[in-house]
Amino acid sequence: MEQAIREELELRLKRLQAQEACRNLMGRYLFGHPAFDNLDYIESWAKRDDDILEMPWGTYESFEGVKNCYLHDHGDRSLPETYNTLGGALFLHEADTEVIEVAADGMTARGCWLSGGQETFVMQDFSRKTGDAMGTWEAEWAWSKYAVDFICEDGEWKIWRMRLYPLFKAPFGKSWVEEKQPEPEDWSFDEIVKRPELPWWTYGPDKIYPANEPEPPKPYNTYADVGYCL
Repeated sequence: MEQAIREELELRLKRLQAQEACRNLMGRYLFGHPAFDNLDYIESWAKRDDDILEMPWGTYESFEGVKNCYLHDHGDRSLPETYNTLGGALFLHEADTEVIEVAADGMTARGCWLSGGQETFVMQDFSRKTGDAMGTWEAEWAWSKYAVDFICEDGEWKIWRMRLYPLFKAPFGKSWVEEKQPEPEDWSFDEIVKRPELPWWTYGPDKIYPANEPEPPKPYNTYADVGYCL
């Protein structure tokens, strides 16, 4: 009896530690976003062939796909060809209202977050004479939600599968009520990703906020019981 109680308490402690590890992992992930530390992003991910990263413009599959998203489509500040284009660019995305559930077996976890944010894009135009970037800046609101599956890999918690749910985008000086929301094909990242199979919900004056996109995770025993259903 004492042995059983001890094992139950140890598992409870393991799950609490896992929850805190996942919370910190998500925090570090978003702290790196405005600095374009995308090489660090990659280290947050499990090195697995069944990784999934779903962005508003399409889906990246496997760890190699995740690397393509961050290094090919976004770029890292450590790369000279990327660093020279980052002046004025600023992406800030917060994560709050979290719900995190760790599986009863302590091997996986899943969570979801609301994410308010803003994005400042630099539309670059390089001078042929000097090579200097002469860009125009565009600031916009960019609100979304994150749904994330985590897995313990070699004793460390890692991001396994992530889906970003867009809510609305709008120029800083305009209301999102007035703006047509972007569609997947409006983004140019279409050479190495699959387009979403289902349309994303984004704000519109005639739309009602969905109740289950994503559905906050509920207690579960093993990942096989729930699968990838964020």
